[in-house]
Amino acid sequence: MEQKERKRDTVGRVTAVMDLLCSSEGTYSLRELQSRTGIPRSTLHRLLLALEREEWVYRDSASERFRPGIRFFLLNNRSLFYQELIHVAAPEMERLMQETGKTVLLSVLEGFAGLCIHSVEPRQAVKYVAHRGMTIPPYEGASGKVLLAFCPEERRRQILDAGLPEGCDRAALTTQLEEIRRQGYAYSREEWIRHAGDISVPLFDGRGRFVAQLGLAGLVTSFDGEEERLLQRLQRAAERMGTAL
Repeated sequence: MEQKERKRDTVGRVTAVMDLLCSSEGTYSLRELQSRTGIPRSTLHRLLLALEREEWVYRDSASERFRPGIRFFLLNNRSLFYQELIHVAAPEMERLMQETGKTVLLSVLEGFAGLCIHSVEPRQAVKYVAHRGMTIPPYEGASGKVLLAFCPEERRRQILDAGLPEGCDRAALTTQLEEIRRQGYAYSREEWIRHAGDISVPLFDGRGRFVAQLGLAGLVTSFDGEEERLLQRLQRAAERMGTAL
């Protein structure tokens, strides 16, 4: 009976913390959480550390303030998850655009196709144009192939079983996807859109789970001799985003 009461007490405390964090668009300090929930500081600190390890809570290392973690957003509502993902990715994407002069895309796998959820375009007349809500075929171009290569195996099998367009060889595509997983990126030239080239990498969260694709796109000739430099910048940006998720 005593053990049952302790368990119920812990559940009540977790509920109180998550109710408070999820009912506001702001963040809370440890002191504010203690004041609002009435949980002793040492107990609250241990509880928050446990929730942070499981990604139910996120702690900003600079401000030491707390908010709901990415696991809550992913399980609760995919649109909220996308909003949180964009919130984390947007500053890095803006920096990438400024550094490279390329369009930066962030996309996820929705059903049997890729979905662009955010893009940042350079201010120049000739560029690769992308927009939120744009559909990305998972079997063409670097962006789509990264989504297909790194998604769960069962989802990948379902997409391949659903049928590929005429001229797309399943065996060759499967081999290419294996190579993309091995090397950790994809690069394509005029594969999906004429005159366009793109480099794409997977985006993982803090626990190493694949959540999205991050890529650079532009005129295919603008990538000549720049592939390695652009890939390194892209990979570093993805690593910083993943650390923040």
